Amino acid sequence: METLKNYLENMFLNLPDTPEVRKARKELLQMMEDKYTELINEGKAQNEAIGVVISEFGNLEELAADLGIKTYVEEEVTPPHMLSLEEAKEFLKDTANKSQLIALGVMFCILSPVPTIIIDGLAATNSQSSTFNRLETLDALFLFLFVAIGVAFFIFASATKRKWQQIEEHTVGINFQTIDYVRKQFKASITSHTLLLCIGCVLCILSIIPEIFIDAFVPMNLAYSGAFFLTMIAIGVYLIVFTCNRNKGYQSLLALNAKGTMGNTHVPQNAKKAEYTSPTVAFIMEVYWQTITCFYLCISFLTYDWDITWIIWPVAALIHNVVKINFQKS
Repeated sequence: METLKNYLENMFLNLPDTPEVRKARKELLQMMEDKYTELINEGKAQNEAIGVVISEFGNLEELAADLGIKTYVEEEVTPPHMLSLEEAKEFLKDTANKSQLIALGVMFCILSPVPTIIIDGLAATNSQSSTFNRLETLDALFLFLFVAIGVAFFIFASATKRKWQQIEEHTVGINFQTIDYVRKQFKASITSHTLLLCIGCVLCILSIIPEIFIDAFVPMNLAYSGAFFLTMIAIGVYLIVFTCNRNKGYQSLLALNAKGTMGNTHVPQNAKKAEYTSPTVAFIMEVYWQTITCFYLCISFLTYDWDITWIIWPVAALIHNVVKINFQKS
């Protein structure tokens, strides 16, 4: 019976989501189920019964007039390419890899001052050592090296993104079986997504602890506390950026079918992805709130002006709305 339901969903996938079409789908499903039950009661095998039902009710063009949807069937626009289940699995795998590359890029950029902090701290502690004094003159080199590594990760991530440009531009469709698979994978990922998000946020919030601990109990150069602070922030942001971008892979696939079609009714409302007129803007908005969060925490912990830095959120929200109004597709 599930096979018949899947077949029926694919038949109606690209028809407009109207009361007439929904009624026709319900009526046709009832007719198919009645015929299937009748054949099973006659002693037909399950596969044989399914084959007979599909051969009798599987041509929507022949049934359109009786179902009252002939106009809709004639006007149906089929996508140029229907994404297969294998392609969907490959896309999700590449999206996970891309998410990791982006997260690593962000992490290395945040960590870029850490070598400088450590070298300066060692040089201050061992002021008589010529080795540390020479290293101090090269501390800027490590900063630029970390930034360069981060940018390299961004470039590799961009290359992976271009491989699936057709999906990002929504020039393909997705059948019901693939929708069902992606939706199940999306649901299964919720636990790990929530866990990684929580750990990332907790690390960012607790990143100030090492500085307090070192200041109170450890006879150590306070410069090192900045290294611990940035390291915890970097790991936390890595987890947040990775899991959020990986989740957007599921959202991209679920939102493929055109708005207003029956296929789009299978997409959860919270999984429908916003579309932008500019690819550059779309890429920026993918990591917009993660970047704002990182910026807010860094500024707040470095300045301790929590009573002032909260203004970042309403300003960020205002900018986000301005971008949506000017660049988001209607």
